Amino acid sequence: MTAGQQFVKMLKPVGCIIFLLIFAGFLYICFTAKAPIEGYVIPHDSQYYAEHLDELENELETNLFPKLEGVEDCYVTGDKLTIIIDSESFEQTSSAITHYYGENLFIIEKE
Repeated sequence: MTAGQQFVKMLKPVGCIIFLLIFAGFLYICFTAKAPIEGYVIPHDSQYYAEHLDELENELETNLFPKLEGVEDCYVTGDKLTIIIDSESFEQTSSAITHYYGENLFIIEKE
């Protein structure tokens, strides 16, 4: 008897049904999840913006920040872009930003 057969025999049919329902729910969530900002498309990838932080700052201030809440300030600090977000909107706004761009580009702080 293989390991898979032993696993199924231990779970019995009810356990298999629960497992399949959970797996189906997982797949549903994965394939129907929406992007944080409807219709926003990044013009360049994170590698490009790592070398052009001034363009990233301009892109964010022009096209992304107006669609987000709580962004207080944005400026270049060395080889990263520092973004200051108020504490009420911090989780939602910071996760939306890092959804589109790599976390290595930013220093994101609460105000």
